Amino acid sequence: MNNSTSQIIFLKPAFIRKLWGSQKLAHKFNFDLPKNTPIGEAWLVSAHPNGMSYVLNGEYKGLSLAELFKQQPSLFANLDSSGNVINKEYPLLTKILDANDSLSVQIHPDDKFAEKNHQCLGKTECWYILECLPKGKVILGHNAKTKDQFNQWLAKGQWHKLLKYIPIKKDQFIYVHSLKIHGLLAHTMVFELQQSSDITYRLYDYGRKDELGNLRNLHLKEASTIVLAPDLNSSEANGHDNYLVDNKFFKLIKLINEGIKHYSYPNTRWLQISVLDGNGIIDDTSIKKGESFILPNGYNDFCLSGNMLLMVAYC
Repeated sequence: MNNSTSQIIFLKPAFIRKLWGSQKLAHKFNFDLPKNTPIGEAWLVSAHPNGMSYVLNGEYKGLSLAELFKQQPSLFANLDSSGNVINKEYPLLTKILDANDSLSVQIHPDDKFAEKNHQCLGKTECWYILECLPKGKVILGHNAKTKDQFNQWLAKGQWHKLLKYIPIKKDQFIYVHSLKIHGLLAHTMVFELQQSSDITYRLYDYGRKDELGNLRNLHLKEASTIVLAPDLNSSEANGHDNYLVDNKFFKLIKLINEGIKHYSYPNTRWLQISVLDGNGIIDDTSIKKGESFILPNGYNDFCLSGNMLLMVAYC
């Protein structure tokens, strides 16, 4: 059981302006968004410099998650038996994305390519669909059989040949490993868990311009370099029971809590949790929709009370 010195660490999310965003997250999750600003992403649990979370409570109030992770490694069991750091940087990033308009068609590098070219992690991610159109779709994968065919269709902008679309529905889970072409389409909202990386290569962006009137950059050379052809369709998610993902990158657990239930995750270094729907209590602390928090090392047993949908992640 958790001990008396353990403390729930609540986090303040970062809100990211995007051309394709809106103000919908304010109404959906009661987030205090910047006014009159198209917010596309709420980075709920993040130690990435492009969207940092900050501690809201307790003795570490005001610290960024990056500072907390480096200054208090014991909270994350981040030292091995010899006293060496296990993870140099906080490895996970969770978001809610509000695709009021379609996102660019994109691809992310794997760890090997990202480390060599950007000195950072690659980006494997996954989506849990919170909202979508009745006949909603996402872009996931491509139809090219060879790299030459891929490059030909890419150069000619033959997207109707190249891109693969799949139907989606609310509460659907989609795993998007690195090196996989993908894109959210308009009027889709998702919860996303990913590696802590912000490297994106755009293949197509619908001819959109940024705030200065310039076409946004594309990264066709990089995308062509890393894409697999033919497309890799096997999943690495390894989901089972209420685990949506259980692999080397991260674990993601969907909890639908009703009434009072006890949970135990004995082999974890820490847990990060986001409340996606409902309100309730964790042990003796109130939690509500839109909140995210960390249960530090040693706090791996807890009791939930109330009707809630939560996402629990760790690695």
